[in-house]
Amino acid sequence: MPASVESEAGVTEAAPPSREHPTAEQAVVLVEGPATGRAPAIHSGDPWSEAGRALLRFHLGRVLSHVPGVIAGEDVEEVHAMRVAARRMRAAWRVFGDGFEREPSRRYRQELRDLGSRLGAVRDLDVLIGILVAFASRQGDRQRAGLEPLFVAWRAERAVRRAELLDMLGSDGFGAFISDYQELVATPGLATRAAAPHTPGLVRNRMPATIWRAYQDVWAFDGDLRGADLATLHQLRIAAKWLRYTLEFAREPLEPDATALIRPVVALQDHLGDQHDQHVASELAREFVTSSTLTAAELKAIGLFTTYLDQDVERLRRTIRSTWPPIAGSRYRRTLGRAIARF
Repeated sequence: MPASVESEAGVTEAAPPSREHPTAEQAVVLVEGPATGRAPAIHSGDPWSEAGRALLRFHLGRVLSHVPGVIAGEDVEEVHAMRVAARRMRAAWRVFGDGFEREPSRRYRQELRDLGSRLGAVRDLDVLIGILVAFASRQGDRQRAGLEPLFVAWRAERAVRRAELLDMLGSDGFGAFISDYQELVATPGLATRAAAPHTPGLVRNRMPATIWRAYQDVWAFDGDLRGADLATLHQLRIAAKWLRYTLEFAREPLEPDATALIRPVVALQDHLGDQHDQHVASELAREFVTSSTLTAAELKAIGLFTTYLDQDVERLRRTIRSTWPPIAGSRYRRTLGRAIARF
């Protein structure tokens, strides 16, 4: 492990010291098996908890494979990829968590929430800065100069959040978490919750109802989208995210219909995600204006930026209906029912 790493701003930062527990980078080697490629296939006859364990193991490998890149700080997509992998681990706990004992399930989910929060704080600023860069690239020199205080503020905030993330990745607590988690995902039967006789315990008699519940949570928004406010659309985005992950976990048993079921959910999630990002950028830019001393030119430039964002948020709200019929229509439900029946 290098003695220091260089941040995006060119500032040399001390690398986390060695310790009894493995560092985040050392922990990568603890998880055997691929950390890239497609997730392991689960099958109808797999025990519920062991199907979950296989997915948890894979996505732990994915998380750890991105730690060196996050520490190096040369590619912002490393933070994004690590956040997605951590989110998929949380989704696996959401789906399969009742197959494990309550205490480890609660503890690991909390650890993943904390990790996701640290990663999200950095990633969200990367998204904000990307939105600002895209807008500025279409403006003249005077307008770009007026946006500079916002650039400086958001980049400074990102540097703070990145330092907090690196502190977490280099901490004793994170090393202990990785050691414990590796044992859980590598040991069949460990922390499995005892099931009463004649209760569903296999993928084939658990996953169909799990998928249908995830779909119901999305379908419940039907008829409420035309005049939906941003808070409602944000809740739909969350429901769509969990449906997508649930379908992805069950991809193999759902074939040959898996892609037809997942693709429209991704389209809806992306549409709502773009809207959410633009809205957050607008709100935070306004907060910056109210808390800063700016010139008239800077106020005008940032005002034009927020106006543009507000108009795009409204455009995305009006066009949400274009992504809804492929999911809410009877054809989707027929396909979903046919695929579930194959379990």
